[in-house]
Amino acid sequence: MEQPRKLFYGWVIVGACFLVMAVSMGIVTNCASLFTKPLCDDLGMSRQAAGWILTITYAGQMVTSLFSGKIFATFDVRFVMKICGIGVTIGWFLYSMASQLWQFYLISVLVGLCVGLVHMVPLSIIVGNWFHEKQGFALGIAFMGSGVGGMLFNSLTGVFLEQWGWRTAYQILAAIMFCVLIPVIFLVLRTRPEDMGLEPYGAGKRAASSNQPQAELEGRTFAQISGRFSFWAFVVINLLVGVCMNGLMLNISPHVSESGYSASFAANISALCMGSLAIGKFLLGTLYDRLSVKWATFWPYLCTVLGLLGAIFVRNPVALVVLVCCCGLGGAYGSVATPILVRTLYGSKDYGTIYGVMAAVMQLGSMITPVFLGAVFDATGSYTTGYWIMAVTTLVMGVFCMLDLRQIQREGKAAALKLEQNNT
Repeated sequence: MEQPRKLFYGWVIVGACFLVMAVSMGIVTNCASLFTKPLCDDLGMSRQAAGWILTITYAGQMVTSLFSGKIFATFDVRFVMKICGIGVTIGWFLYSMASQLWQFYLISVLVGLCVGLVHMVPLSIIVGNWFHEKQGFALGIAFMGSGVGGMLFNSLTGVFLEQWGWRTAYQILAAIMFCVLIPVIFLVLRTRPEDMGLEPYGAGKRAASSNQPQAELEGRTFAQISGRFSFWAFVVINLLVGVCMNGLMLNISPHVSESGYSASFAANISALCMGSLAIGKFLLGTLYDRLSVKWATFWPYLCTVLGLLGAIFVRNPVALVVLVCCCGLGGAYGSVATPILVRTLYGSKDYGTIYGVMAAVMQLGSMITPVFLGAVFDATGSYTTGYWIMAVTTLVMGVFCMLDLRQIQREGKAAALKLEQNNT
């Protein structure tokens, strides 16, 4: 009798990464805007001052992303995640005890530094270690967690805020984070399949079935690409896209609320957007497995422009539907597209360093967004002007991105062929 095949543990890893994303990014990033209005009303903060809380969090993530290549080359990924998982949980709870603006800023440093070493960079490394095939699909499923978590916790946080206030809401979310994040990191996650005597999914098949030179599959180092104009153009594009695509997701709840809808309705729209984000991450990962890099990248740019237009005309019910539907693929770019693009364009040889730089750039864009939108709101009483600027910027960057991706791919093939010729 044929023995039943065992479940590949890599799919358990994907599920664990899903949970980590749900209670780290799903809470720390995707629920942060819900606290903006209560903090401003209770403590007398301006929107711009409150925006700095999230900006500092992004700054902490940017710093850890920049050094993530060296950090994860020195320490085991899971060891770092254990320490930082405890740190981000403590930091989120400390928000509930703060009463002065400087205290929120100081706590945000701790939260940002820790959460940056818990979700996107380490999880993309882990998934890349476990999957040589179906990597886009696996990343899409894993990173769906932030959207599902955001959808769930946006709805719950809206209830917590109305029933018990922002301090208790912070405490409840910190308790949820502790009860899920810590056991998953300590008991379920494993950095690489070799730790369990296993091989990656599709080990050897990608190289055997590819007509690319082996040097191109292995990739280039950061030192080899850092002098290229195409690389730095890609960096600038990702910086501006980080501002715009984060802006699409960041202030949905207060923007909808201030456009004439009730607070509870706005919270539900925000939750629907998080659900759309979860679906968008799955779809985008699948697109990268099935389409060319350029065509798969085209869709999040288009959806971001349409989503921002939906936000601009949000008083129209049709525009509201467009916002909810399009923010999914648009918002998925940073977490799903960026790691896939880095591994596809530059290979695995120096992935941690190159992706760390790109993740830091995206975080810098995210860091700029709340301050920029807060300043626009304080000056005009609305986020609409900011959304117009972001829509135009995304459209222009989309064109430049398509051109730059083609150039980077040409350079990669040329460098790989030259290396192959030198070796022979």
